[in-house]
Amino acid sequence: MAIYTSRYSNPELRNGEYVTVRISLGKPKWELGYMLHCEISVLMPFGLLGEDMSESEFRQKYYSRLEKTGVARIAEGFRIIQSKYPNRDIVLLCYEDIRKEENWCHRSVFADWWHDKTGELIDELPDYGSQPKKAVLSELKIQNTIPQTEQLSLF
Repeated sequence: MAIYTSRYSNPELRNGEYVTVRISLGKPKWELGYMLHCEISVLMPFGLLGEDMSESEFRQKYYSRLEKTGVARIAEGFRIIQSKYPNRDIVLLCYEDIRKEENWCHRSVFADWWHDKTGELIDELPDYGSQPKKAVLSELKIQNTIPQTEQLSLF
């Protein structure tokens, strides 16, 4: 099993080969073209967004929160997801398009923390979608029914 990070709009996710896990504060309001399998609330950046802080300040506060949760508890969450969806890689999802070096988000900060603590790499899932541009109205179709995602009660 591998763990990746990605943006919701990555077209690679539409092949259905991955276990998609929401770690963003909200769910996308547009049609994804794939199912969200579950969410992990302890990886969501509650209370950290919307503040005017640098990346290093965000990193410090988010690391502090991750330290309180701990590697063992997060790893157990990954094991439970893997047991429910065997032989599939996990992808931790949020909104930001970080293909440009100057962009960053909490999922990449989590991946750095995880690597620091475990030595395990969490790579960004390859993303060959179009480069960031202004949204086109047809891309913003709101779903009539948003599939329910499973909230894992471990956290």
